[in-house]
Parts: sequence; structure tokens; C-alpha cells
Amino acid sequence: MTLPPVVAPIVEGHGEVQAVRELITRIAAEFCGTWTDVAPAFRLDSGKMRRPDELAKAVRVQAERVKGPGGVLVLRDGDDSDIQCPVELARQLAPEPNLVPVPVEIVIARHEYEAWFLAAADSLRSHPAVHNNASAPADPEARRGAKSQLESMMCESYKETLHQAKFSALIDLHAAKEKSRSFRRMVHAVEGLLRKAPR
Repeated sequence: MTLPPVVAPIVEGHGEVQAVRELITRIAAEFCGTWTDVAPAFRLDSGKMRRPDELAKAVRVQAERVKGPGGVLVLRDGDDSDIQCPVELARQLAPEPNLVPVPVEIVIARHEYEAWFLAAADSLRSHPAVHNNASAPADPEARRGAKSQLESMMCESYKETLHQAKFSALIDLHAAKEKSRSFRRMVHAVEGLLRKAPR
């Protein structure tokens, strides 16, 4: 029997625990034309993610959940004040190459996960908390403060645990991919994990 691919995520925010499942499932269906199982997310705050021993422990736990194709996806915001380049932060977070027998992908949302919502803000208008004139800025990743920019398009306060999964289920993924470089990286990371065979 062929095992379905499994993506085992590691995230930093409480809202991302539910949101990442929605996002990965949709990316697999819309960009890869396949279904994937998403393991329960392992939450590790941003400080612990920058500690190699803590991140390695989380990667080993999540790798155990991948018995066939698939791998571990580490997702976090790139809002560290000392880091200007998401690629550099991803390089710092990358675990030792042979730590686990499954592929590991690192994705850094520039500056925040919510910048991906900004990139596809027009598609959130159907949500009752979002104004009908919500519109994606020209460069959604240009500056910090994506949550406050998003909140300015809403008629209530933005709360990660309340809105993040619902918005992840609604956004136009193709619009987000077109306007957000870090979301394109997210799509490519999921595509890569689904195509790679176990080591």
C-alpha cells in the first residue's frame, strides 16, 4: 500500500497551529493537484526556534510522524529586528543535513504570516469581519506591521486565534503567490516536500 505524503509543520504562533493545516492542504490541492495529510503542528516560540537544540528536538519529533513521502516544514515570521533578509534567517535555522531521515524545509514569512493575507486582501472581502473595499497594497511585504495594516481593513480587532485559520481558508492563493515572494517560497517548499521521496 502506498502511504500518502505527510507534511509535519513546526510553527511559532498559536494562530498558526490551526492555520498552517488549512494552508498546506490548500497548497497541495491547488498547486500540486494532490491531497496531503498534515500532522498536528508543533509550536515553538520564536526564541526557541533560534536555539539549535530546541529546534532540532522539534524537528526530530515531527520527523517521526512522517513514515513515507513528505517531510518537516518549519514556518516562522521574519520579524526579528536583527535580521533583514529572510534567506539569512532560514540559513541560520536550517538543521544539520543528516539530523532526520526526511526532508526539512524552512520558510520565513516576510515580515509576518499576515503579510500573505495582505497580498490577497481583495479575496477576504467575503468574510464578515473584512470591509468590502479591502484591497491588496502594491507591496504587501515592504514594511513591518502587517497585522495593523490588516486590521485597518477590518471592522473588528484582528486576533490570530480567531481569524488566522479562517483567512487561510479564504485567501486567493494565486494572488498571494503573485504578490508575495515569501509566499512563493512557501508554495515551493510544500511542492518540494510532496515530490521528495524519503531519504
